[in-house]
Order: sequence, then structure tokens, then C-alpha cells
Amino acid sequence: MSASVFLSSSAAVPTFHELSSDERGALAALGQQLDVDPVAQPEDFCRRARLLVPQLPATLLEKLWAFEERGSDSGVLVLRGLDTGELPATPVDNTGGIGGRTLLARQQGIVSHALGHMVGYAAEGHGHLLQDMVPNPKLAATQQSQGSKVELEAHTEQCFSALRPDYVVLGCLRGDSQAATYAFRGLDLAAHFDPSDLMELYRPLWTTLVDESFADYLDTREVRGPFPILSGDPDDPTLLVDQDLMHGITKRAQALLERVLEVYVAHRHAVVLQPGDVLLLDNLRAMHGRSSFAPRFDGTDRFISRGFVVRDLRRSRFARPGGERVVQASFS
Repeated sequence: MSASVFLSSSAAVPTFHELSSDERGALAALGQQLDVDPVAQPEDFCRRARLLVPQLPATLLEKLWAFEERGSDSGVLVLRGLDTGELPATPVDNTGGIGGRTLLARQQGIVSHALGHMVGYAAEGHGHLLQDMVPNPKLAATQQSQGSKVELEAHTEQCFSALRPDYVVLGCLRGDSQAATYAFRGLDLAAHFDPSDLMELYRPLWTTLVDESFADYLDTREVRGPFPILSGDPDDPTLLVDQDLMHGITKRAQALLERVLEVYVAHRHAVVLQPGDVLLLDNLRAMHGRSSFAPRFDGTDRFISRGFVVRDLRRSRFARPGGERVVQASFS
């Protein structure tokens, strides 16, 4: 297959791409070919998925490559209308890695490798390459992916770690009409600050703690930083935010952080995921969160398959002993 080359443009990519019937059929067929268990054989899963990327429809590859180059107008790209295949019941926790074995997740794995390389994190979802994001009754009120009763606050994924993923990919097996995924770009954030305050956002004035999901591996009281909230090119800034873990080192810095969060709440984009959606979040360009919702814990609750993607696999080589796909938590 020879993919056409998209025209470079400064315009951002739209948030949604509805798959055509041809794209849907082609992607489902590729997913059927990826008959490797990502829990038992993560390295083989990634290798096979990457080999299938050139067979993606050219129209879809163009969308993905444009998103990688320029981002989107919201910080996410949602591929809508994938074949989910036969679905298991929604589990009550994330121990099994059940979602990763579905047809949708296999397609998610191929799409993910069009942007870079999938990796797992030892402290995230038991180190699974594709993790079950499901409401857990024991974690309902926590700031973790398995929470539900409280809003998941604004954050950059693994804000505290230099080995944070470049992309977070969510495959929706089952949705919930109450559960909105939020995203907001650094570029849009900057537009709400005058030049003086904007310059402050580029200064290293904020520290962060380690996320509680890493508590079995790291000291969650450890203070890291200080870091800037914005960095890089003002026309395409990188964003670093965590509402729960980040604190300003001065009163002005703390006030600016609070204003950042106010702007986020007022202007964030909301996406309610539907079965067959694959959402790709640009973790460099945008912060994200999720609304609260009310699970039933009856096997029909919201069921998301989550994966992480890095552009440069070699950056984390030292943190993956033996060349495995899992970043060990002690290096995070």
C-alpha cells in the first residue's frame, strides 16, 4: 500500500474522525490478524501491531500523522465507529487485562503504533500494555482511573515523571452517558493570560508530588521540581499540570495555578465516549480529566481499554530491564 502524503498546514486537526465503511472493515480485518495476547506477550503484540501499520487505509494514516505533527483543535483525536467485536462483562477491577483481548483493543494497538511505540508502566494497571479502566467500588472516591463518584481532576498523565507517555489512548468498549472525558490545550490556555502572567507560566515555579497509584513503589510525599506549566514554542506549547499534586512555590504562582484550573473548567472540551470510539490524547499538548458518573456494578458499566504511547522508545530503555515493554516504577 502506498499512502498519500498530507499537505502540511498550521491548522489543527478536528477532534472527530468518523470511519467510513471501508476504513471500518479494513481496520477490523487488521485487528483480526493481530491474534496475540497483549498481557502474556506484550513485546510480540507490539511488534506485530507495528508491522500492520502500513496496511492501514491511507485516509486514516493521514489523520493520525497530522494529529502527531500538529495536534487537534481540542488536544484529542477521536476515531469513531470501530467494530468492538464480542464484549465480555465489565469487570469490577483492573487485574485481569480483559479488555486488551478484544477486537477493539487489537485495533487500538495498531492505531497506537502509527503514533509511536506502546509501553506499559509497572504501577499502572498491573503493568499491562492495555489496562482495564473500569469503576472499582473500592476506589470510587479516589483520584485514580478506577474512580467514579468524584470528578477526575485536571492533569497531565504522570506529571511527576520524565518518562511520562506522549499519548494516552482510550478504546471504548462500553460507554456511560454521564462520563465525559475532558481535554484542554496549552495553546488555548495561553490565550487567556496577559503577557506578564504568561511569562510566569514559562518559569519553573511549581512542584509536584508523586501520584498515589505509585504508592507501592515510590514515596508519594516526595517533592519534585520546580517545573514550568508551559514550555517550548509559544505557537505549540507543551503543558504540565496536575490539580491534585501540583503546588506553586510562591503565592503568585499558586494563584496562577488556580487561575489555570478556572480557565480549564470554563473552556475545556468534553467528549462522551461511545462503544467503538478510540480516543487519542496528546499528553504533551493538553491536560485532561473526566466527570463523575454513577456505576451500577452489574457487568454493564463503562469499560475502557487504556494504552500509553511514547514517540521515542529508547528514552526509557534504561528503565525497562531486558528490553521489556514495562517501565519499572522505581525509574518513574
